[in-house]
Amino acid sequence: MPTKLFGRNIENQLAFVGLANAGKTTLVKRLKGSESLATVPTMGMNIETLKIGDIEVMAVDLGGQATYPNSLWEPFVSKASGIVFVFDSADREKVEDAGIWLKNVIKWAPEDSSFLFLANKQDLDEAMPLEKIIEALGLEKEIGARPRTFAVYPCSALTGKGVDEPWQWMSDRFQRKFKRQN
Repeated sequence: MPTKLFGRNIENQLAFVGLANAGKTTLVKRLKGSESLATVPTMGMNIETLKIGDIEVMAVDLGGQATYPNSLWEPFVSKASGIVFVFDSADREKVEDAGIWLKNVIKWAPEDSSFLFLANKQDLDEAMPLEKIIEALGLEKEIGARPRTFAVYPCSALTGKGVDEPWQWMSDRFQRKFKRQN
C-alpha cells in the first residue's frame, strides 16, 4: 500500500535529514534547479517534487532543530525509499550530536532504502576531510553492512561542487527500484 502524505500517494519519497544549518534546504533547492539558494532555517518541513528521469520523487526536507528528530524525522525516514543525511563538515562541535542522530536515522530507515550521507560544506577552509568524518562517525561499519545501498560523498550544496555524483548514485537506485516495481 502506498504511503500517503496530505492525501497524496507517495511511491518514492526522499527524506533529507541532518542537524540545523547542515545545508539540507540549500541542497534541495540546488537539486530542484532554483534560481536562488537563499534559505531560512526550516521550521518543521519543506516538501518539493524532484524528477529522477521519468520518476517523480517527493523530497521532504526536515528541520534539524533539536526538538524535531524523534517527533518529525522518524515517521518520514521509516517510510522513505531514500534517505539523504546532510552533515556540516565545518561544524566540529556538533560531530557527536550528528553521530547520535545518524545512528537513529539508520535504525529507522527501511532495509530496502537507499542511504546517502553527504559531507556538506567542503568549500569551507575549516571543513573536516571526508576520511576524518567517516572515522569520527563510524561510517565504515554502516558502509560494510549495506554496501550497495549506502554511499558517502563530500560536497558543497552552496557551490554545487560534488553534488552531481551522489545525486546520480541516488538516481540510479531509484531507477532500478522503479523498474523492479513495474
